[in-house]
Amino acid sequence: MNAKRALIRVRAPEEQGSEERGWSVVRSAYRERTVVARRRNRWRVALIPALVALLAAVALSPAGATVGSLIRQALGVPNAARALFSLPAPGRLLLSAPGGTWSVSADGSTRRVGGFAEASWSPHGLYIAAAKGDHLAVLDPHGVLRWTLPRPAVTDPSWFSPSGYRIAYLSGRQLRVVAGDGTADRLVASNVAPVAPAWRPNHPYQLAYIDRGGALVVRDIGAQRPIWTMHVGGVRALDWSAAGGRLLLVTGMRALVYDGSGRLLARFSAGRGALLLDGSLSPDGRTLALVRSGSAPGVALAVLDQPRPALRPVLSGEGLRQVVWAPDGRWLLVTWPAADQWVFIHIAGTPRIAAVSRIAQQFASSPAGRGFPTLEGWCCTAPGRA
Repeated sequence: MNAKRALIRVRAPEEQGSEERGWSVVRSAYRERTVVARRRNRWRVALIPALVALLAAVALSPAGATVGSLIRQALGVPNAARALFSLPAPGRLLLSAPGGTWSVSADGSTRRVGGFAEASWSPHGLYIAAAKGDHLAVLDPHGVLRWTLPRPAVTDPSWFSPSGYRIAYLSGRQLRVVAGDGTADRLVASNVAPVAPAWRPNHPYQLAYIDRGGALVVRDIGAQRPIWTMHVGGVRALDWSAAGGRLLLVTGMRALVYDGSGRLLARFSAGRGALLLDGSLSPDGRTLALVRSGSAPGVALAVLDQPRPALRPVLSGEGLRQVVWAPDGRWLLVTWPAADQWVFIHIAGTPRIAAVSRIAQQFASSPAGRGFPTLEGWCCTAPGRA
């Protein structure tokens, strides 16, 4: 199990006994962004009672108060929907729960595709690479198995984009690459760190990983040579933008954004007494989303194209864990295991929020196998500019 996945599943000691938690949405966080016209046809996952309560709280803020200031509520978003009826943006979610791997369609329909521990979408969502124990497997979205490859302690399968012709994965402390049809499996590096490798999209075949000394390596798999390396230390997650122009590294204390040649573009600190749990670049590579715990718990965003990009909070609350961008880059999905909720935040244009509760129950194969799921991806990410 890699460091990021282990951190996502950890529950803080104070989560269970807490009686109050904060949550807020900062409406003014993105006034500098281009306003996107609202589509008339649907906001199907919109939660009217929660939205009304949120807007009323903002409208009734005392004179001089910051818009979207902290609203103290019980743990989680109040009046959350009791089931996931639809996604607010096109695409399909992939997630792994204690009982296996599931896909979620835009209309809210769900399908258990197999009893795997981890999984990832192929670039166009035509296949799923999945891992459990000593096997790597590829199946279609209906769960039909295409091929398997026995290897020890398989984790973190990752497809090259946009062709899907290569899959990188970890086998114990080895980094290996196999063709998309299950052939030509080979060793890339030995004794690597337990951090999921990340292909650089649109740049065959450049792969980022963390070596045994904790350094970042971007390697040309075809030429079998390193392109550039960076000694960072403590890296927990890697994430390329959809066009391959920017690479995000997340450690416990900071987030670093590099361009494709290794030049540092931006640096963000978790802050005093805070810890970074997760991070993700928007599909166009322009915006960074980070999840923090500790002294500044919640989700914060930064627009990277600004002269001095700064983090701005969009959701406050202890116990948040993961953040995933919708393929169109207009929505964020934030997981809140302590509240058993998913929270959808509309970023582009008018700020909106919707929450769904009882997530663990909806993706449990049995009462004994219930547990909060790990998000594996929101397919399919559209090519972006960075």
